[in-house]
Amino acid sequence: MKKINVYVFRACLLFSFCLWTSCKKFLEIPPPVNQLVSSSVFENEASANAALVGIYSEMMNNAQQFSSGYVTFFAGMAADELYFYTPGYRDEFVQNKITLINHDFISSAFWNPMYRYIYSANLCIESLEKSTALSPETKRKLSAEAKFIRAFCYYYLVNLFGEVPLIISADFNGNAEAPRTQTILVWEQITKDLEDAANDLPFAYLKPERTRPIKWAAAALLSRVYLHGENWSSAEKNSEEVINSGLYNLVTDLNAVFLKNSKEAIWQLQPVNPTYNTWEGYAILGGGTAEPSYLLTPALVNSFSAGDKRKEDWTDQRSFSGDTVTYPYKYKVPRGNGAPATEFYMVLRYAEQYLIRAEARAQQNKIFDGLADVNSIRRRAGLSDTTAGDKATLLAIVEKERQAELFAEWGHRWFDLKRTGRADALLSPLKPSWIPTAKLWPIPINQIYLNSAITQNPGY
Repeated sequence: MKKINVYVFRACLLFSFCLWTSCKKFLEIPPPVNQLVSSSVFENEASANAALVGIYSEMMNNAQQFSSGYVTFFAGMAADELYFYTPGYRDEFVQNKITLINHDFISSAFWNPMYRYIYSANLCIESLEKSTALSPETKRKLSAEAKFIRAFCYYYLVNLFGEVPLIISADFNGNAEAPRTQTILVWEQITKDLEDAANDLPFAYLKPERTRPIKWAAAALLSRVYLHGENWSSAEKNSEEVINSGLYNLVTDLNAVFLKNSKEAIWQLQPVNPTYNTWEGYAILGGGTAEPSYLLTPALVNSFSAGDKRKEDWTDQRSFSGDTVTYPYKYKVPRGNGAPATEFYMVLRYAEQYLIRAEARAQQNKIFDGLADVNSIRRRAGLSDTTAGDKATLLAIVEKERQAELFAEWGHRWFDLKRTGRADALLSPLKPSWIPTAKLWPIPINQIYLNSAITQNPGY
């Protein structure tokens, strides 16, 4: 056992090195690393699993990247959810006027890590296909997991930047000059990867932790993707399968929703730094007397209905320099101080599936069924049932419930405003400098310098 553990540890280190080197231009990745990873890491099940786990660890290893809190923060500021207490570079995201000052930041926190994990997933998929040591079942399961990771990263890339290079191989020479790909083709690849993952991932968690995606994680993300594509029947079908899987519950105590192994968790990322629980919780809560950081906008705070437990349990206030500020309080532990983590980072959760199904049903004029889903969420929040007699009214209710349920969580509000065509109408009164092209972030200028085939988004 000790020998195997040492081997797995070495496999993780080797794969982490591949992750680190692949954050640079694809052309700069030396072939020997690819060959070494292919020949050694994927020759037994333990080290092959370690390669996949290594990607999740990297996603939580650095506080300043999309997968450890920055989608929540910066997409939240781009929408009507968040602002930062101290004036600075983040104000450009609040004002939706991103200049060259923030291009390096966007590259290092969003573009580079997403493509780093995509490259690693591609490398896993190709190495698994070539492996002669692993069983067909293991290869199929791990390949499905790598496809899930690739789809997950592309989901955020296409939502933030629009057309992006679609890289689905580990051919670093060919990838170095890849142009941007039409968004419809990126969405098609996301859908295909998630459909494959849903077919080949296991039905149940192998451990109490819900940190390895299973079939229902793929189906949950797929239902969201179908919502973006206005494929209402498929969105309803996938969300319904997740809801009926029997593995999840709406947690009655809102204070327990974001705990480790929550029954509402479909997929969580495990903290890897013993000093902290989640990076997001630490960034928001910090120290009790420290200067505030990411705060809720008055527009969001005032949007909650009277008596909504989500405002009571998921927001909090404190005073600083004479100001009373309100901040997200979904994560409640600022530091771990070396103790076992009690909160894992929630990526996909059960409540969203009810809201996806409600919207998909509303779009198909299944008003009664859609209301039942919305009211399940409202009752959990301590609110009375609502009523709607037509599609437009129900869709407005769903929008409000999504805002209240999913605020300060993985950019949901920003993506919702864009996909429903509501961004211009709702954000222009709140943001004097708002222009329609602000719905996409700029392609980092350093990526354009590295690859002349990449063009800039309009408005930048």
